[in-house]
Amino acid sequence: MSARVRFWALGLLAVTLASWLMPWNASWREVGPLGLALGLVVAGGLFEFRTMLSSLPASRTLRDTRPPDGRVGLAVIRGVRSDPNPCDPPFRRFVGRESTGTDNQPAKIDPRQGVRSAPPLLGRVVLISVFLGRDGKGWTDAEIAQAHEAMRRAGAWIEREASAWHAPVNVDLAETYFVADDEAPEDVEVTFAPRGEEVQPIEGQATVKALTALSRAAARLGFRDAVDLIAWANPRVEADARVWLLHPRRAGCSLAIPLDQTELKGVSLAVCYAREANFPEPLTKPPRVDPVTIAHEVLHLFGAEDKYGLPLRAFPDGTVGSRDIMRLNEMPLARYRIDPLTAREIGWAEGIGGFRSTAGKAKPPPRP
Repeated sequence: MSARVRFWALGLLAVTLASWLMPWNASWREVGPLGLALGLVVAGGLFEFRTMLSSLPASRTLRDTRPPDGRVGLAVIRGVRSDPNPCDPPFRRFVGRESTGTDNQPAKIDPRQGVRSAPPLLGRVVLISVFLGRDGKGWTDAEIAQAHEAMRRAGAWIEREASAWHAPVNVDLAETYFVADDEAPEDVEVTFAPRGEEVQPIEGQATVKALTALSRAAARLGFRDAVDLIAWANPRVEADARVWLLHPRRAGCSLAIPLDQTELKGVSLAVCYAREANFPEPLTKPPRVDPVTIAHEVLHLFGAEDKYGLPLRAFPDGTVGSRDIMRLNEMPLARYRIDPLTAREIGWAEGIGGFRSTAGKAKPPPRP
């Protein structure tokens, strides 16, 4: 039962009982119950007003309004103990939390992350990675270095497209990454869902399984669950948006889990498999993180919708082309672009949440 329903149900019950049981004298027999009912209406109005305010999107004033610089830098996660990756020393593997005397206190969620809508892709965006070992094999230092290079390429591509749309976006990678192994058995449930004009088999419960796997990984790293990990780390990274990437070391169908698809408060992430396959399966080749997958799934978290499986004529003229990143037409990342419809979905072609910038007035950039 929701808080709103409880309030009105209990309020009406209390007014009814009070009206019946109070020893009203003759002058108050009619006025008294009416006064109680009026008091309930006033209190209910205040309750509804407070609920409405709490449901409004939080302010999206950007900390970082710089234009894209084309360089994917590093973002520090404060308060960690870590070891450098010997194959890519700027990046460091999480070892533990620095002891501050507050580690066991309940973590607090950034209030902006409780908003049940996709934020615009604007400001400083930091990608934070969790590498998940599977099938008896963990990620090697070299494989993690290759994954970070793929993320650099995806971030640079996003900045390139943001520059074309005059959107203030700078993508950085968290210098600290998280590694854990997960040997929990995994059954694959097959279900069917529409993909464009067709109905195709997909993995059932993929979102639940990914969130459960992230919580198991967080527990192995010393956190209570995924909520605790993300709530602890996010405030320690200076950014306008933090994007969590879960990298299972197996083949599978990558997916994005935005805030409106999970009941875990403040948790959203992109699940990027080491190789793409229709269903989860052990790797038969070395892992290879694809920058196209990274870019595609990251855009999903900011409101971009899939556009594959449909003919171009299904979209308004001039809004989606064959090279739009959300169509996944099997080409190198450099050949993809963000077309007008996707740009509007991620907040580049229109103002979102009260934010206005040159992106709000942008016209489609010239394309070759």
